[in-house]
Amino acid sequence: MISPRPSDPRDEMLRTNLAQRAYYDQTDGGAISEINSPATNLWRWLRARASAAVSDDMRAEFYAKHRDWIGDLSGKKVLELGCGTGTALSEYLADHAGEYHAIDLSPMQVEELKTRLGARQNTYFHSGDILDDTLTETGFDVIYAHSVFHHFRHIEVLFDRIDALAARNAKIITLDPLQSWLPARAFRAAFRPFQTDAAWEFPFDAATLRQIEKRFIAERSIGLFQRAKYALILGMISPRLGARFGDRWYGTDLDRDTTGSAMNKRSAIQISYLLRPRKGTNP
Repeated sequence: MISPRPSDPRDEMLRTNLAQRAYYDQTDGGAISEINSPATNLWRWLRARASAAVSDDMRAEFYAKHRDWIGDLSGKKVLELGCGTGTALSEYLADHAGEYHAIDLSPMQVEELKTRLGARQNTYFHSGDILDDTLTETGFDVIYAHSVFHHFRHIEVLFDRIDALAARNAKIITLDPLQSWLPARAFRAAFRPFQTDAAWEFPFDAATLRQIEKRFIAERSIGLFQRAKYALILGMISPRLGARFGDRWYGTDLDRDTTGSAMNKRSAIQISYLLRPRKGTNP
């Protein structure tokens, strides 16, 4: 009996991304929606309730660190990968880059970002899959991937594409959920059978972090919600109670650089990296 041929990882990701595009054309990734399962909507309601524990001003301090990592953008070519309707830094990137490119699976979300940013001579918008030939530009000095990497079950396929897109000394800035903390891993495992977007949601574990740090040079990393995750838990019970501690504990986490510290990374529930391609990766 002939064994079935294993699925090609890239082909599998392309098929998954078609389903993901159809989903994001109908709803925002964090929104409560009629196309979601009741469990997914309940989780999103709880997450929004918990997130109120950390103020917008304190979260802005985190994005200030991203701006510091990015550095001077004069004359630089920037790609916002998986841009959606825009992130906290979309305007900043478009304002300061020599060229700003944004790409997302969902044409509707790209159009919304285009409207948000307005007409600019240095901005270019692309609707399609980063894994196919939608984006023909290369040589990006900065790749900003906010909540993107964890959408790839076969993350090495994304790594290959980033290597092809990035300039030799590019900066790659990421932010993704992390589930190496045991209670978070247990919760996600229990929730996953009822999760509407499970096919493209793969929060990082310790093995994923090792993959990333083997493939790229991890210049900096910050593990978010190491201590502040307890404020999120309190916030699910009472937003006012969570807010009593959220900013203080989140600020403590921001000041704790996790570069080279596996233990501090494991205690976080989000991880942000400043990565560089390894020397000689790009032609």
